[in-house]
Amino acid sequence: MTDKRVGIITFHHSYNCGSMLQAFALQRVIERLGYEAEIIDFSNAGQKQLYSVTQPNNSVKNILKNIILFPYKDRIRKNFESFEEFKNAEFHLSPESYSRMEELTDTRYFVVVTGSDQVWNITIEDGDDAYYLPWVRNARKIAYAPSFGAKNVMKYADDPEKYKTYLSDFDALSIREENGKKWLQDLVEKDVPVLLDPTLLLDADAYEQIADQNLNLPDKYIFFYSPSYQKDIVHLVQCVSNKYHLPVIAFNTKTFYVKGMQRTGFKLPEIENPRSYLTLIKNATLIMTTSFHGTVFPTIFRKPVWVIKNGGMFGDDDRVKTLIKELGIEERLIPIEYREYFNYMKMVDYSYYEEELPILRNKAIQYLKDSLDTTNE
Repeated sequence: MTDKRVGIITFHHSYNCGSMLQAFALQRVIERLGYEAEIIDFSNAGQKQLYSVTQPNNSVKNILKNIILFPYKDRIRKNFESFEEFKNAEFHLSPESYSRMEELTDTRYFVVVTGSDQVWNITIEDGDDAYYLPWVRNARKIAYAPSFGAKNVMKYADDPEKYKTYLSDFDALSIREENGKKWLQDLVEKDVPVLLDPTLLLDADAYEQIADQNLNLPDKYIFFYSPSYQKDIVHLVQCVSNKYHLPVIAFNTKTFYVKGMQRTGFKLPEIENPRSYLTLIKNATLIMTTSFHGTVFPTIFRKPVWVIKNGGMFGDDDRVKTLIKELGIEERLIPIEYREYFNYMKMVDYSYYEEELPILRNKAIQYLKDSLDTTNE
């Protein structure tokens, strides 16, 4: 162990651009504070299956998916290999890789940081108690802006007391969303700060340096980033595309073909990875999204973006709502229904954002400084 090496455990191995870029950002910020940041190369069996080219043939649904995806499996595999390239090029990884919590050890670190992203969502396929750090014995435990993914652990856990014990053992706690703040307070009876997603702690130039400089794109286009491709949302994007005569570039090849999106006329980029994702956002005429990080990155590049209200946003899922409220862009949340006379090309007023972002950044970075500084003990 060194007194400068910080271990980070997060969803760095997800073939998901937001997950990888938040890991990249947190690593970069901790390094800028003068520490050696090392991402613990942990990826459980659920995560590996979630991001595999094919699914097990253990249900009719999975068999049908595999049949649909068979003609595209080489394209999907090529995309996943490019995510691996990004991971190996941009992350400073631990010497060993791990797939089970029992294998993890904190002997290399004086601090272990969990977060950000939905690492405390116990309902997802790649959820794991490892992100609650019960395996950390000697190092300080810090939570940087983790998310419960809109799933209250007190409601969804078979043994809520277990998580109360885990969380009570942290040296520093923070959270990413307002609902999570309330749930965490109920668990540990502490007031915890709501902090920015780490992606917002870096300026656009940090991302421009790792973006794909060779992606072939039309001069003008709508970038549509919506992992689920819900039919009524797709219809809205089609209407906006037709109104302004703009082609649509989508993402997430597997879901694109499973949902038959090729029939819409939407196109996919030649390659999918965090580098192409950044380039697609930076150069888009308009971004339409349902995703948390699909909302974050257009703001970083000061691009016009619409966030389409859907699903969990009508209930406990306040991930995007917390974000746009913090950044003062609540007017960019729009309904699914197409409005013929609405100006979908309206620019974003970033004036409040420009004033508030430095304040929120300073709060987050100060939290990290204080939490990592063992002389405060």
